[in-house]
Amino acid sequence: MKMQQTIGVFAAGVFLISALALNASCESAVDPSSPQIAVASLPATIIVEPPLIKLGFIEPRSTITRTFRLINTSTKPVTIQSATPTCTCTTIEAQGKIIPPGQSLELPLTMKVAASTGIKSAAVTFTFEGGIAPAKVEMSGEIAYAVRGTTIDVTNGAMVPYINAFQDPSAPAGTPLASLSGTATISSIDGSLFRINSVMGQPAVFVNFNPQQDAPRNNYLVSYDFSKIPCERMPPYLIIETDHPQAPVIDMRIRHACTKISPQLPFAEYRSNLGAVTTGKEQPFEFELKHSQGWKVISTTSKDPQFTVKLVGQRADADNAMISLMISVNASAHGIVLAPVTMTATDPTGATKSSDFWVYFKAVPAASAPAAASQKAGS
Repeated sequence: MKMQQTIGVFAAGVFLISALALNASCESAVDPSSPQIAVASLPATIIVEPPLIKLGFIEPRSTITRTFRLINTSTKPVTIQSATPTCTCTTIEAQGKIIPPGQSLELPLTMKVAASTGIKSAAVTFTFEGGIAPAKVEMSGEIAYAVRGTTIDVTNGAMVPYINAFQDPSAPAGTPLASLSGTATISSIDGSLFRINSVMGQPAVFVNFNPQQDAPRNNYLVSYDFSKIPCERMPPYLIIETDHPQAPVIDMRIRHACTKISPQLPFAEYRSNLGAVTTGKEQPFEFELKHSQGWKVISTTSKDPQFTVKLVGQRADADNAMISLMISVNASAHGIVLAPVTMTATDPTGATKSSDFWVYFKAVPAASAPAAASQKAGS
């Protein structure tokens, strides 16, 4: 099994893990082909307050609503002509509403976030009747579990919730290259104490921290080294197991030349964190297709013999489809499991496509199930 071989490579010492305890952080781009409105020549009558709504940390698979104001600085009423979100995850009711002169209009903006962790941002652009300059409000935050991992991206110096190990051969001379080794900070976002039980299914090797003697911390530094891992065994995600009750397992995306994910189906995310899964029992979870355009899933097949995934049902609106699935983990499975599942679907013309998405979880024996953590399935 390919992924079992990967974990075997880690077990053989190819992957170096060490942790230093410290006492202690709908993406979408505007279509460049869309017509752009020149705003410099129009009077700036409407002010957005605040122009950027900072969301902080966002729970996976949650829906959040924030309010903002459109302030009319002119002496005439202004009518909202359109409100266009950059992402289908964002909804707002504003078209046709009137902002009185010298007053403001308070509006709610709702964002539905996906299961995948990482930076989440969206925006809404408003146009107005009367040739008034358009206005824009933005929302930005980070989807994160109760425990999160971060690194410093050497290519730009930013703290990011993934591991950048992609060495771009086409980068201009002098451009900092991402390293195949480095460190990741693993911390609880609420400051609570926890322990790291394993990384990629292997015991963590701690520096200046003895798990048998020292008290748990809220922040650890973990080192990684991918330099000796063959391309075909490079995992797309670093899976970290903790004893935090709300984060039994978390992932960090590994951006590497050998981990590129290019699905043929319009997945809303590329992996599902199923948390702690009891062996020998079925557990439901969901997976979303965005802009599904009539695609209908007809089968799902696990590529790991330790578990099966069956299709239960699906529901769709005009744009997206939510796929209901059921996972069943063999009684013999134990520890961390990371493996792809093949999803096959047909479109309205009868054409068929298949793509892999990843699932990961901690297999918990039935006898230990009452102590299993309650992390959202599919998140």
